[in-house]
Amino acid sequence: MNLLLENNLVFSYGTLKRGFPNHSIMEEIKASYLVDAITKFKYPLVLAGKWNTPFLIDNKNYPNSYKVNGELFEIDKKGISTLDEFEGVGKCYYKRLKIDIYCKTEKGNTISKDTWCYFRYENSANLLMDSSRFLPFFGKKELKKYTAVHLRPLDWRNK
Repeated sequence: MNLLLENNLVFSYGTLKRGFPNHSIMEEIKASYLVDAITKFKYPLVLAGKWNTPFLIDNKNYPNSYKVNGELFEIDKKGISTLDEFEGVGKCYYKRLKIDIYCKTEKGNTISKDTWCYFRYENSANLLMDSSRFLPFFGKKELKKYTAVHLRPLDWRNK
């Protein structure tokens, strides 16, 4: 991987992945897909809220959670700002934190310790009560439950 220091690495586990409804945002900001990846530590990944949005919860190695599968992208600073706005960073939707991930390569897994990831911003205690809801990945089956942003009412963020 030839990574430019002024760019950011972002781990996507949900609707921003290739082939998913919000990937057009990644295309608009010219995010470069690098490799499939998995979190180094286990985190709870759940579908939550009225739109069944995938949320990663910042609770490392929580019991019965999984190492989460996703994709690694390289994004410039302007792109990160656009993603933060889309994800509602600072508006109680998501927060952006650094995590460690394993990159899946032909030679085996390599680790990246400087990767951004979006986590649920709000208190998540109620979502941790039922570990049967935890997912190892957000896939096509889970996508069927999700309501895409373009299908929601125009004022959905205000509700």
